[in-house]
Amino acid sequence: MQVAGIIAEYNPFHNGHAELIRMAREAGATHIVAVMSGNFVQRGEPALWNHSVRTKAALSGGVDLVLQLPVPYAVSGAQSFARAGVEILDSLGCVDWLVFGSECGDADKITETAKAVYGEEIKPLIAEEMKRGISFASARENALHAINPEYAEIIKSPNNILGVEYAAAIQRINSKMQPVTFKRIGAEHDSDNTENGIASASLIRKNVLGGEAWSGFVPNPYIYEKEETADINNIERAILYKMRMADKDGLAKAPDISEGIENRIISAAQSANSLEDLYALAKTKRYSHARIRRIIINYFLGITAEDLKTLVPYIRVLGFNGNGSELIKNADARLPIITKTADIAGLEESAQQIFSAECRAGDVYALCFDTVHSCGEEKKTKPVICE
Repeated sequence: MQVAGIIAEYNPFHNGHAELIRMAREAGATHIVAVMSGNFVQRGEPALWNHSVRTKAALSGGVDLVLQLPVPYAVSGAQSFARAGVEILDSLGCVDWLVFGSECGDADKITETAKAVYGEEIKPLIAEEMKRGISFASARENALHAINPEYAEIIKSPNNILGVEYAAAIQRINSKMQPVTFKRIGAEHDSDNTENGIASASLIRKNVLGGEAWSGFVPNPYIYEKEETADINNIERAILYKMRMADKDGLAKAPDISEGIENRIISAAQSANSLEDLYALAKTKRYSHARIRRIIINYFLGITAEDLKTLVPYIRVLGFNGNGSELIKNADARLPIITKTADIAGLEESAQQIFSAECRAGDVYALCFDTVHSCGEEKKTKPVICE
């Protein structure tokens, strides 16, 4: 048995994801396990389809076992997102490879870059760069360039950046998993271009919501076609209301807050007429658009910086096939494997807190459809089983 792990959002599962799985199997993987974001994603918005639909799509596309990345980690920056995903895969106790696509396609270079990014040499260089008032990302890139220009080139690309965080997380917990990367093919991340039947997830979402053609870019489009889609516009006014009522001390508890940015966000909320207005008004050189989006959605969902300090407390199964069932049976797991959400009530307090955050997020997600759904759906969700 050669088990490959993948960390993803599958928002949605598209032809590029299927190609990565094909390459992993061609390289010798017999089983594929994916850790997938739930109903909210790293962009600070609801996933287009709920996690059960996306799990079904992943299983039909070649994944054997789908596990959930809990919402506090799913709606976080690359470091926390990667750390939690790696912890879940490592905790399963049977994953040999961490597989991901990257622009450079070289796992050794990505691992070397990770060591440099978190090494002692870079810290004073970043501090010096930050004095110029630039973003942390730019300061880190400049500091890396001083150490090795090749490292700086690697972290310019989004999938490389995630790869660096995966490699760093593997090093941090001394995992036996081996990072394995394949050169990303097809359209670039967030691109509006298509190539060889592969489109970026952002373009597919844009086409779905805009009524444009998209079904050729995903395997088995029939899985999605009759399912409702979630749209952040359906909760836009609720978010704006929450931000207009925000107090400084409460907002300061959200993840990624520092240097008084909470004051700027609260001020922006008083004049913003839309979420895009709010993001644009709050953005600074140091705080990117993406970071502002995550701060706002975290505050809206009631997720705090303290939540992110909690190590992943359980392994929640979202779906599996025959191979996935075999994986569960053979797992030497260090964390409880959850197939029934009711079982979380018997776990330690940190697990219940994380699942409570998941349930709150699920109740908000229920408002993101054109037809409002009831509360409590997260507790009722059962794993998707594909024979």
